Amino acid sequence: MRWTAAVFLRPITFVLAIVAAVIVGNRSDSFWYGLLAFFVAMGAGRVIGALVRGRTDRAFYKAIWPAAATGFAFLFAALGLPPVASFFVSVIAASMTKGAFPAPTRVWRVRRIDLDELLP
Repeated sequence: MRWTAAVFLRPITFVLAIVAAVIVGNRSDSFWYGLLAFFVAMGAGRVIGALVRGRTDRAFYKAIWPAAATGFAFLFAALGLPPVASFFVSVIAASMTKGAFPAPTRVWRVRRIDLDELLP
């Protein structure tokens, strides 16, 4: 059930990301801020998908990039960088921030299959 809900949630988050990009782009009169808003909204959609699947450890890890990109975008805009520079520097800084955190690992359980199970 969780997996099915997450699959149906993907197109919804994609459409909402496009809507967020259009709204931010129109309000700021900048294509670059709209593109950054699209990437941040898609990242937020991935966080919601991980929460729906019940993977909170993955959700916290996936939330690092959108949160960092948003924070850096506000910081660099306040410092007076042009939107194109703010976009690229925010994406790079957010990627470096996410890379500083270790990725959650999943424990794989291996089940041994006997030859008797394979033969009819």
